[in-house]
Amino acid sequence: MSVTELLNNLKELQSVDKEIFDLKKQLEEIPNRLKALANEIDTAGLELKRKEDELKNLQVKRRGKELDLEQKEIAIKKLQVQLYQVKTNNEYAVLQKEIRGFTADKSVLEDEILIIFDEIERGENALDEKRKGLDEEKKRVDAQKKQIDSEKETIEKKLAELEEKRKVIIPLIDKETLSRYERILHNKDGVAFVPVVGENCGGCYMDLPPQIINEIRLKGKIIYCERCARMLYTES
Repeated sequence: MSVTELLNNLKELQSVDKEIFDLKKQLEEIPNRLKALANEIDTAGLELKRKEDELKNLQVKRRGKELDLEQKEIAIKKLQVQLYQVKTNNEYAVLQKEIRGFTADKSVLEDEILIIFDEIERGENALDEKRKGLDEEKKRVDAQKKQIDSEKETIEKKLAELEEKRKVIIPLIDKETLSRYERILHNKDGVAFVPVVGENCGGCYMDLPPQIINEIRLKGKIIYCERCARMLYTES
């Protein structure tokens, strides 16, 4: 086999391997993409839980105020009964003062309960919005997961095709050259065989001496970049 044929076979293999490398990188990213989608749902779920807890706390607070109000009303009724049992004006005045105090407390509690009712109503509305939002988020995420599953299936199918294509090319390259090519491929992110671009290596972009470029053009042997160790070729 001539060096020219060998270079052509390496060029074809590199094209296949670069596509394989890129597709595998896409596959490697899929778990991260799925995890990111799951995190979005988790975040939305935590926000919903926070709103639910806020609403529960308001309901507990309202119930506490209502119990306090009931106690005040009971106390007022007892004092009002006692008014008819006192024998002196002084005792009557003391009871009246206590009733006014409890009545004032009752009025404050009623106002606080009304405020809490408003807060609960706003909380329930906000919670409904959060639930709707979470449902929509789940639908969006499910759609994206299906899209990712479809992408994965397409990538795996394409990879299988490329691996078969690679099996056809590999026997056309001698074992020593193939072994070195694959070592470079592994160490250089799927790019082992690169063109000369202007007067530079197409991999690391280091300037190439004119004599090296001439040697590459002569195609008498495979030339390697002194910096990145990639195999070099020229388009012409």
